[in-house]
Amino acid sequence: MVYQWVGLAAYVILHAMQRVETYEKFKKCLLTGTLKPGQFVTQRELVDLVGVPLGSAREAIQRLEHESLLRVFPQRGIQIADVTVSGQRDALDYRQILEMHAIRHYAQHAAIKDMGALEQATRAVLDRMSTVDVDAALLEEAVETDWRMHDEIIDSLGNEIISLNYRVNAARIRLMRVTQRQVPSRSVEALSEHLAVLSAAMERDTEGAVAALAQHLQVSRQRAIEGR
Repeated sequence: MVYQWVGLAAYVILHAMQRVETYEKFKKCLLTGTLKPGQFVTQRELVDLVGVPLGSAREAIQRLEHESLLRVFPQRGIQIADVTVSGQRDALDYRQILEMHAIRHYAQHAAIKDMGALEQATRAVLDRMSTVDVDAALLEEAVETDWRMHDEIIDSLGNEIISLNYRVNAARIRLMRVTQRQVPSRSVEALSEHLAVLSAAMERDTEGAVAALAQHLQVSRQRAIEGR
């Protein structure tokens, strides 16, 4: 009997891991531009694209539809979420509300060593971007480093509901940007703005961190709406 329960528990854990892995694979296809906003695909095409079991694929598709990253049309297929001006503005507004709420807590309570590690990682990427030719891998690393700061600001609140909803919204923003060409100079500017936020936060200068983040988000918003 014990062995049966152990076997069942192992199966449940494995199935849960497969669901998460499938979801992450699908989302990566969305956020890297493998699948384009507005594109129609079949369920079979998605399964073949990431090489996952059909059952796991269906669950991942349902989750992504719930997060408004795609939409299922019976008898027609699956459409990747399209980019609209109003949708983009709504997502950016929501992001700003959450981050401006979280930055005060981050500046006052986040561990200095964690902020220092993020600052070092940011400077390392910036240094490499100034000394070597920026290829796709380095540009992707810059983008991930960019989002890392925003994630850590939100996660400093210790609120799982906020963190979850923030990441769902962040995925929508990233999907909206896949049609825009990644420009190294834009990443350099954004990461430099991050250093201003981190510098103020590490000094426990709450108002300075708030002002630096507000400026960064305003610039980021303007770039996104203008498509640059």
